[in-house]
Amino acid sequence: MKYFGLSDIGLIRENNQDSFYYAFNSEQEFLAIVCDGIGGGKAGDVASNIAKEIFVNNFEQKPVFGSEQENQKWIHEVIKKANDAIYEDSLTSRTKHGMGTTLVGILITAVATYVFHLGDSRVYGLYDHELICFTEDHNLAADLIKSGEMSEEEAFQHPRGKALTNALGIWSQYKVDVNKVKKGYRYLLLCSDGLHGFISENTIKNVLEETMSVEEKVRRLIELSNQSGGFDNVSVIIVEEDGGTQHE
Repeated sequence: MKYFGLSDIGLIRENNQDSFYYAFNSEQEFLAIVCDGIGGGKAGDVASNIAKEIFVNNFEQKPVFGSEQENQKWIHEVIKKANDAIYEDSLTSRTKHGMGTTLVGILITAVATYVFHLGDSRVYGLYDHELICFTEDHNLAADLIKSGEMSEEEAFQHPRGKALTNALGIWSQYKVDVNKVKKGYRYLLLCSDGLHGFISENTIKNVLEETMSVEEKVRRLIELSNQSGGFDNVSVIIVEEDGGTQHE
């Protein structure tokens, strides 16, 4: 398996509020997450880093992942720890009040591959020549489309379409989607909305299919996001499943 991740501040923002992590543990199980801090000046970078560190610590301490039920339970437990930690920290000062983060992740074990998320960061999978988005955005636009109130184009143009309806740390209550995905993918791609919000899914698919290393694909996607204006921080992790064990 080959993998690489990178985060870029973009061309407009003064700081990068994204955090990301990817690694194998001692049992050769693999975790990757992308967190996109929200709250503007309200410490979004603090929130995303808290979430990342809690996942890192709990993943490194987990001895082995067992059954599907146990694995999903672990994901839910760590997300609750992260939500509680961010929410409680947000109450300690005015500068942190309202801070939060999106979270998207994959967990690859001997049992299955799991995708989990809150917010509008995404995971894509490329099967043969078909790109599939495994996550459903937790924002107003997605709700308007699902309810039939607006078409995709209308919802995309809605002035508050990107307003999040779910995230980590902003509220004491939250909703997390955890799903098992079928094997056979060539690539998994995790990204903040700094990528999918500015370049098309067809462009993402084309880059994944290009004859380049995983690192080159990540750097190319970030370059394309910045060429579209660089209006947001952008983070991308790509995992290539080639049947081997080579790491990048």
